[in-house]
Amino acid sequence: MRIFTCIVPLLVAAMLSSVAAAQKAEQKADQKGAAKPPTVSRAILKPLMAAQEASKKEQWAECVAKIKEVEAFPSRTPYDNYVSNDILGFCALRAGDTPLALQAWSQVTDTEFSDPARSATLRKGLLQMSYQVKDYAKAVDYGRRLIADGSTDEAVHLLTIQSYYLQNDFKAAEKMAADYVAATESRAQTPPDMALQLYTSSCIKQEDDACTLRALEKQAQYSPKKETWPNLSLLLFRSSTEANTLNIFRLSREMGGMTRGEEFTEMAQLAIEKGLPGEAQATLEEGQSKGLYTNKSTQELAIRLLGTAKAQAAADKPTLLKQDGEAAGKKNGEVDLRIATAFMSYGDYDKAVAAFERGLAKGNARNPEEAKLNLGISQIKAGKNEAAAATLASVQGDETLKRLARLWTQRTR
Repeated sequence: MRIFTCIVPLLVAAMLSSVAAAQKAEQKADQKGAAKPPTVSRAILKPLMAAQEASKKEQWAECVAKIKEVEAFPSRTPYDNYVSNDILGFCALRAGDTPLALQAWSQVTDTEFSDPARSATLRKGLLQMSYQVKDYAKAVDYGRRLIADGSTDEAVHLLTIQSYYLQNDFKAAEKMAADYVAATESRAQTPPDMALQLYTSSCIKQEDDACTLRALEKQAQYSPKKETWPNLSLLLFRSSTEANTLNIFRLSREMGGMTRGEEFTEMAQLAIEKGLPGEAQATLEEGQSKGLYTNKSTQELAIRLLGTAKAQAAADKPTLLKQDGEAAGKKNGEVDLRIATAFMSYGDYDKAVAAFERGLAKGNARNPEEAKLNLGISQIKAGKNEAAAATLASVQGDETLKRLARLWTQRTR
């Protein structure tokens, strides 16, 4: 684990110098006549030094035994306990006795003798060790304290979130993961993949579709998995109205979320119903090229739909330029938008962009937000990414359309 490799060198240095530093400080104070810093009692100095020597020789069991001798002294001071527990924590950890190391170091952090930086270092070690021994509640305590004190350390956040998750406190894990992802974004950094996975899994465990949608959107943005887009598409279909079905299909097809032949035939059928045979034909041919029509009924349906789409496209496409010219002279922008959608369906994106912009400028659009979404898509396909990003950012109103716009924005980067 990364925490261990970062923490141990710091603990080594601190432990080895704890007694020596105290003695030097005492000598300097004597020379200057200043108030003496705390020092270990002379009665326990011999076993402490022996423990320290054993640690230098990596004789960990001997080190632990010598510290145990210290515990036999009845009149130990708080500082004696601080130094002996500090050394005991290190030697116990090296000896493989993590519970003993936890017990010892938990009595060192937050004492009056441990400065804030030292306490933070110890707390990170205690967080990891608590996680390793599956004391997740204690790990959460240490993690939350570090975060409250301003730690932005990735490992601290991830171990704390995981500790919540492993206690089945999925709501707390979700909130902390979401907050950490947002904080990372605010620093213009990419959220770690593990945080995104914990965020998504915590939402799924709660059977909360809205939460899962938010988490999958972040995962799709930063670290998509093979299953991200199919799952995201499924939830978009489930949460949206029928009016947005084709819009969701378009995004899913673009991002690789469609993996079954039935999805391609369903999208094509919907496109034909909406008078977009060019889009239907392209969709069916893509499914065909991917070899997704694997059963007889799907194959037959795809062949029948493809024949319909080709026939309609052959009759429709040659008339588009004439229709476009006529639409340009009319006051109703809705006509321009229908022509623009047709151009988009045939892959003529420059003409689609011009017609969309013209129609939106005229007004009278039945669904201007959907038109802006399709304008943004057409601008992406026409290679006008900067304009597309601005257009997609302007989509308002319907939550599904706004989410689709945000997801399409990935194609502008």
